[in-house]
Amino acid sequence: MPEEGASRCAGLAAGGATMGELGLGLEFHTWHHFSTFFDDWCERHKVLFIIASLKPLTSLRQPPLPYLPSLATTLRFRFVRLICKHSGTYVGQSVVQRDQQSQKIDCPALITLRLGPRKDRLVVTEAKLQHNHQLSPREFSRCFKRRQLEASLGLPIRITNSVSKRFLAPDLVWNLEDYSRAKDKGMCKLLGEMHTLFRADPGAKVKLVFQEDVAILNSIFLATSHMHQLARSFPRLLFLDQAASLPGDFELYSVLCQDANGRGREVAYCLARRGTPDLLVFIVASLVQSVPEIKALVECLTIGVSCLAGVDTVEEVLPCARVQVCRAQVLEALGRRARELAVPGERHIINLLHNLANAASPKVYSQYLSDLEDVAPLEFLRYFLETWHPHKGSWVACWAYHRGESCPFVDHLEAHRQKLLPALTRDSSLAGSVRGLLDLESLPMELQGLQAEEVAGRYQAVGPGEVAALVAEELALARHGGGIQPAEGGGFVLEGTGRGAAFTVGADLASCSCSIFTAGHRPCRHIFAARLWAGKALFDVSLLPPAGDDG
Repeated sequence: MPEEGASRCAGLAAGGATMGELGLGLEFHTWHHFSTFFDDWCERHKVLFIIASLKPLTSLRQPPLPYLPSLATTLRFRFVRLICKHSGTYVGQSVVQRDQQSQKIDCPALITLRLGPRKDRLVVTEAKLQHNHQLSPREFSRCFKRRQLEASLGLPIRITNSVSKRFLAPDLVWNLEDYSRAKDKGMCKLLGEMHTLFRADPGAKVKLVFQEDVAILNSIFLATSHMHQLARSFPRLLFLDQAASLPGDFELYSVLCQDANGRGREVAYCLARRGTPDLLVFIVASLVQSVPEIKALVECLTIGVSCLAGVDTVEEVLPCARVQVCRAQVLEALGRRARELAVPGERHIINLLHNLANAASPKVYSQYLSDLEDVAPLEFLRYFLETWHPHKGSWVACWAYHRGESCPFVDHLEAHRQKLLPALTRDSSLAGSVRGLLDLESLPMELQGLQAEEVAGRYQAVGPGEVAALVAEELALARHGGGIQPAEGGGFVLEGTGRGAAFTVGADLASCSCSIFTAGHRPCRHIFAARLWAGKALFDVSLLPPAGDDG
C-alpha cells in the first residue's frame, strides 16, 4: 500500500523519533532505541523491511577508535540500509499485487542510517517510504516479528533454533564464532569468551537460548567444572536470586550453595533478558542437567522475590526439595507496597504482616490474616491475597524449611553482590560481563574472603600454644595463594611463590608436599587454600599433629 513520501517527513526535527514518524534527520542514540521505534512504525503502517547491507561500528581487523569503546555495544553499526522485503522479488513469489504491469516487483522503498558527524548517534539519511505494491494483512501478520533488528546478524536462524536450550559443545562454539565474525562483533566477542572458557575448562556447561525463529539472544546459562564440584559436595541448601542488572536489558541471576565453612559459593550463573518467561524453572533445570546427581539431594531451594514466577513448578525439577521465598524480602516488598499506596495506619499493618510472616502455626497465621482483613484498605488487601497469600507455604515461618534458625539467604547474596560489582563494571558489554564472572572463579578471589583470624582463634582454643601459633601464621599466609589446578588422582596442585614452584595437596586435603607439612605434619597454607577452594571445613582438629609429636 502507498506510504507517506520522504518529502513529507524531511522536515522532522532530530527529536522527532518520539512523534512516531520516520524521516530524514531523525536521530537515535542506541540501536535498541531505533529497533523499538522501527518495530512500532512498521506495525502501524503494515510494512515489511529487511536489512540489505550494513557496516559494524568496529571491525575485528582494526583496533577500536578512542570514541567507540562504549558506543560499540549501544550503536552497533556505522551504516545500515533497510529495503522493502519485496525489493527484487517477482509476482508469484509472495502475496503482493504490483502497481504496474511487470513481472518484477522491485519495490523502491528504502531507509538508510549512518553514524552522525559527532560519532555518537545514528541518523536517517535516506527515507524512501513509498511502496509500489500492496501487502496483504495476512502476509504481514505471518512475517512480521518484533525485535528482529536486535537479532544476531551473523547467526542463521536455522542454527540458533537448533542450538537453543542445548548445552554447547566446544567445537560448535568455534563454528558459531566463525559465523558471527564478519557481521556481529558483539556476538563474536561473547562466543570468543565461551571459546576461551572451553579451552581452559572442557567440562564447563554453557547454554545459549535464542528467541525461536528470531536470532535474538534471550539468556545464557553457564557453570564451570569447579561449580559442578561444589554443587556435588554441598547440594543440601541452594539459594537463587537476581544478583545484578546488566547493560543491554539483561539481568544476572546467581545460584549459590553453602559450603562447610558456612560461606555462599557460586554454582551457576544465568544472564537473561528482562521479561524472559519460565526463567526460574530454566535455571534450576539447567543446573540439574549439569549435575544430575544432586536432583534427589537438594533439601531446600531459597529464592528471592524477583524469582516468584514459577515457584509452584520448581518442585517438579527438585522433587525432594522444599522451595521457599526469602521471608525478609517478602516483608520488604509488602512494606514497599504499603508505602506506595499510602496505607492509613501503615505502622500497625506492617507489624501485623511481621506477626503473620513469623506465625508459629497455620492457626496463628489465619488469626493474623483475619486481623489484616479487618484493618487493611481494599487495594492493599487485594494485592496481598492475590500475590502472597497463595504462596504462604513458601515464606511463612510455620511452613518454612528453616523453622528454628535464621535463613542465611540475605547474608550469602549480599556477600556475593559485593564480590560481583567490581568485576561487572570493568566492561559493560555482555561479553565483558561473562569475562568478569569467569574471572571471579579463581583461588585469589576466594582467598580475599578468608576469615583467618576467626579460624586461628578456634585452633588456639583446642591446640597447644606453639602449634596454634604456627597454624595462625599459615592461615595468614594462605591469603597470598595463587593458581590452583586439580591434581591427577585427586587433590590439587597449587602455585608456589618461587618461579616454577608448585605443591601438591593430597586427595584428603590433609597432606601436602611442602616442607612445612612434611617437617611437622602441621596444616600448611597450601592445605588451607585447597580446603577453602573445595569448600571443606578450615577448622578440623584432625589436621593437628597428635599430642607429643614434635615433628
